[in-house]
Amino acid sequence: MSAAQLLLRRLLDQAGGASETGYVLVIDGEGLESLPAQMPTPKGVCGVHRVASELGLRHLLWKAKGAPLIAVMPEDVARRIQSAPDLLRRARNQRVHALSVNDVLEVVLGVRVVGADAPHMQQLALENVERLGLAMSHRTLPTVVDRRLLTELLVDVSVGEQVRTRSAAQLLAAWVQEPPRWSANVSQLVRDAMPSLHGDEGRLLAWALAEPDARLRDLVMYGAVLTVEAAELPKPAWGPLWKAATEPPIEMDRRILRRTVARLAEETLSLLGDGGADLLAGADRVGRGSLTPTQLQTSRVLPLAFADRCHALAQQAASGKAISAADISWLSSHRAARINRADLAVLESMARISRYLDQPFSPRADLLEQVREYQRGSAFVDLAMLQLRRALASSVHYHAEANKLLMACRERRDRENRHFAETLAGGYEAALHRDGLTPLHRIWKRTVAPLWQSEPDARLFLVVLDGCSYPVFLELLYSLAQDSAFPIGIKPDASGRVHGLPALSPLPTVTSHARGAIFLGELPSDPLVAETVFRDQDEAKTDKARFNQNAALGSRSRKLFLKGDLADGGQGLLSALEDESYSVVGVVFNAVDDQIGSSNTGATVKISPEDITAFKPALRVALKSRRRVLITADHGHSPYIDKSLRSGNGKTPRYTALGKHDAVPEGFIEIDVAGLGGPPERRAFAWRSGAYLGGPQVGFHGGCGLEEVVVPLAWIERDGLYADEPAWWYGRGTLAELSVPAAPVQPPIVTPLPSDEVPAKAKAKAQLSLFNPADKAGSLPLPAALIEKLSVDERSILVLLRETGSARASELAERLKKNPGRLNGLMRALRRTLHAEGHVLFSDEVLPSGETMYRYQSKPKNQGAR
Repeated sequence: MSAAQLLLRRLLDQAGGASETGYVLVIDGEGLESLPAQMPTPKGVCGVHRVASELGLRHLLWKAKGAPLIAVMPEDVARRIQSAPDLLRRARNQRVHALSVNDVLEVVLGVRVVGADAPHMQQLALENVERLGLAMSHRTLPTVVDRRLLTELLVDVSVGEQVRTRSAAQLLAAWVQEPPRWSANVSQLVRDAMPSLHGDEGRLLAWALAEPDARLRDLVMYGAVLTVEAAELPKPAWGPLWKAATEPPIEMDRRILRRTVARLAEETLSLLGDGGADLLAGADRVGRGSLTPTQLQTSRVLPLAFADRCHALAQQAASGKAISAADISWLSSHRAARINRADLAVLESMARISRYLDQPFSPRADLLEQVREYQRGSAFVDLAMLQLRRALASSVHYHAEANKLLMACRERRDRENRHFAETLAGGYEAALHRDGLTPLHRIWKRTVAPLWQSEPDARLFLVVLDGCSYPVFLELLYSLAQDSAFPIGIKPDASGRVHGLPALSPLPTVTSHARGAIFLGELPSDPLVAETVFRDQDEAKTDKARFNQNAALGSRSRKLFLKGDLADGGQGLLSALEDESYSVVGVVFNAVDDQIGSSNTGATVKISPEDITAFKPALRVALKSRRRVLITADHGHSPYIDKSLRSGNGKTPRYTALGKHDAVPEGFIEIDVAGLGGPPERRAFAWRSGAYLGGPQVGFHGGCGLEEVVVPLAWIERDGLYADEPAWWYGRGTLAELSVPAAPVQPPIVTPLPSDEVPAKAKAKAQLSLFNPADKAGSLPLPAALIEKLSVDERSILVLLRETGSARASELAERLKKNPGRLNGLMRALRRTLHAEGHVLFSDEVLPSGETMYRYQSKPKNQGAR
């Protein structure tokens, strides 16, 4: 049956039902566009006719001669018929019938409809009646369609389901970029629907949609201003929201309104990302004119608050006060952090350096301790300074404060370097060969030989990173360890720490001498060769010859790849690593040394594993081929700082030969290397970071600074880890704070609480009472001989019951890591053992849940026997 037939049947019912005679007058309307010629009824067939005038109606009635019919006419004809009493008097119910909107909707939707009384809803319902029917077909048919459901249906068919399915913040983010252009009826409909669809936030959206071009932006801008953490805010900070709070549709307590609009603005700005910059700029203008600087700095949304906090923290660091991790966390969580990434990077590095400077400086007398301190601490601050210089290159802010902080850090590092240099000068040969340290010419004997003793057939891949300082190595290692597809790193030691082996490059820290020490296995006695000359003429000939002469390798097959051998993209290297006939494969990657040798002093050393030809593929192939991988460097380098640290002329930047009466250049120290570094002569080596002779370049080496002498040396493997950062890297206090021992947590005495704590493996006697209850069995009221007869589990159970008072079987099983089903049997056996000696220490009862509860009770001997 068509919709028109259903509507006509509804009209007949309104007129009193079907009849054998008479006519029904009907006003034409929605749903009656396609009329059937006849309408079957229980009393016969009723004709259906459309008339256009009063005369046409009279002619139709004359032709019908009393037969039942329905006459459908326009509204203006129906008004004229009102003045024809004879026509109305003979019509059914003596009036002209019309369909209400509810009638039409009930027929189309197939369910009762109530609440469509608002004019705009009626008009929209009639305009979208067919689409309403389609929308209803996609839902579970309700008993009745009320005003709320009808509103939702109309919103869906008028503007789309996104108004109902998206969050308020998502809607605001979309509308603020492109304000909606709806008709008055649709706008009123959506505004009416907002509170029921989105609650308090919907009321705000309804207010904004009344004037979308202005209020949508106001909602975000003033909402951002209201995010400041202040108890009371002046009216200008509220803008139009101050008045709107007391008017419909908002009508909210201002405290609730403030929380709601602030949350909505934060979420919206997060969705807008960089697209919300102009809104944040507007919020800044409002905040600057209505709030105090102290209030502004508490906002997690306003860019001005971010900038003010950054400026305050930068000045704090420059004045010698540490920036805490909480401060950096606050900046990182700020909404403006994304559009101020460069400034945030500057503050993060400054914070790390400031926390490093906050540590007490206590120079170590022992050389090994100095090297370890550098590897686990000062090398990280060298990395932080490198990262700060990079960050400053992308930011226009905080340069003065950062430079002041860098100067203070370099002074601290110079003190460390000077102390290290003086230790070397006090006995270079003894220092170089100290137990626990690995000089480069002893790598084979102190690092590789123990491997071959335990694994004689182990195949080795030796990686030498030319000029790679320890900070640069840390950065490379971090990138390798972060590769989720094939993570590479250092295996933790027995104590769980992750760090490299302490290793030293021999003085002078130049390629011809230090790399020769690696491949020859002894300190070379050849004359020192200038860096550029060695690289251009002697590298391929000398290094390979020394590698073949290395007595520590014995008869093991070997192959060395240098820069020229990697011209094929490293294919030959990869093939050699897969070839099991080579016991030892070595390679030198020159990427770092090539960078520091550049005269582009405006750049800092920055290199990733992917930037080094064949580096990452070689590591992967070696590990997949079950080779042990040892990575090291021939020497480190000291970065260029500025020309003020130039100490004079010279062909070698960081060391120089001295005549009999020559003075030591500023920033240098004389060290007697006793013929272990070239021909015997007086030599001075630079200890000050950045000090150099001759012309400037990105980095220098040859001196005795920690960043040059302490080189990376580590066994790396798949699924290894990045080196442990020092406490100040992510922390916010000094080492003194970390040295305060935590008070041990005592177990409960009375309250019987279940515990899911996994007992830790005891390391010291002081911890046994905390994790192993059996160690407290001596406190039980039992003879020592009887206690000795009990198992560890039985003693633990009795101690736990004594300390807690009572415990369920499941709780005891969890503490002992036993199957609960077996615990009851253990308890019965324990009861029999105690009863045999005349002791009763616990009772049991079955709980309503079926579980057994054990209670501690101590009775004198023989009183518990039955």
